[in-house]
Amino acid sequence: MEKEAVRVSENLSEAHTLPSWLYTKPEVVEVEKRVIFCRTWQYVGHESQFRKPGDYITTEVADRPIIICRGQDGEIRAFYNVCTHRAAKLAEGEGNKSVFTCPYHAWNFRMDGSLLRAPNMGGCKNFDYQDFCLKTIQLEIVQSFVFVNLDPEAPPIAIQYPDLFQHVEKYDLSKLKRIRVKETICQSNWKIGIDNYLECDHCSIVHKTLVSKLDMKQYDMTMHDYYSYQGTPLKGQTSEFGLGQGGRYYWLYPNTWFSFDPGPANLSIHQSIPIDHKTTKYVYTTFFMTDEMTKEEEELLAMDDLVRKEDLDICEVVQKGIETGAYIQGRFSITENLVHHFHLLLQKDLEHVLPLPKKNSTTAL
Repeated sequence: MEKEAVRVSENLSEAHTLPSWLYTKPEVVEVEKRVIFCRTWQYVGHESQFRKPGDYITTEVADRPIIICRGQDGEIRAFYNVCTHRAAKLAEGEGNKSVFTCPYHAWNFRMDGSLLRAPNMGGCKNFDYQDFCLKTIQLEIVQSFVFVNLDPEAPPIAIQYPDLFQHVEKYDLSKLKRIRVKETICQSNWKIGIDNYLECDHCSIVHKTLVSKLDMKQYDMTMHDYYSYQGTPLKGQTSEFGLGQGGRYYWLYPNTWFSFDPGPANLSIHQSIPIDHKTTKYVYTTFFMTDEMTKEEEELLAMDDLVRKEDLDICEVVQKGIETGAYIQGRFSITENLVHHFHLLLQKDLEHVLPLPKKNSTTAL
């Protein structure tokens, strides 16, 4: 008889993982985009990309096209990249514009989202330009990093992620310079990459080169409501190590992590973006403090690429295992408390829209 899946217990010592079907059913990821990705803070850019009025970038969040731009008043704003006339996409790529002109019927929009010109609307009765401004998206800037949230009722980042970057904020992160953006496709569910990132039991096995430099006896993990922290110094350093003298890693629910790696002062922002139930786009954005690449920074990039390849390979192995049908549900070790935290958050967000086990229930899914 097939074993029944059970609810993720809040007690780590007895907790099972989420059931495997959440990683294999195609319809699940569409639900996740709607109820999780549309309601959480997502990293979309850096202030350095918006130096002048009119600077803009385009991107997507949960498959919704958006524009981020700096207005003539200096304010950075986010809008849906959708014309309010007939819903055509307004802009592509990035650059600098004085207005956004729709390629369909040439409606013009200012950088503050207001409608400037609607050339085909002459003679229309009761047409009010104020009714057809671009739809605004909630945007916040934290330590020069730009986030958006598609939920207009979402709480501010300061409430969602209190004391974020507390170990490194004294280094003035606004001085970081965006050096490289690299995208990779991983043939696994987006959650597998997060599961992997939130524990380091695998590090001495999968990341031997990296771990050889770190003092794993000082490995520290702390948990907050919607984010968590992991950190450990290089060998010979104390727990109060400075930027680059160890690793400090901040994960923001659901799919973003900020990695301050050992080496020259640096930051790498990782995003796990679902394409479908078994395909994920990883976006890595690397920052250094220097304008020109040094030898040490090149060596760090090479190390990062190695670690990312090791993680990608193991995530794809896990996906293949889950898809066999032989794996229904696992158990957490005591050191996998941050993965457990992630699964509890997912369970809380998904149980109202997916047939997850209810409290005190052992009914089969």
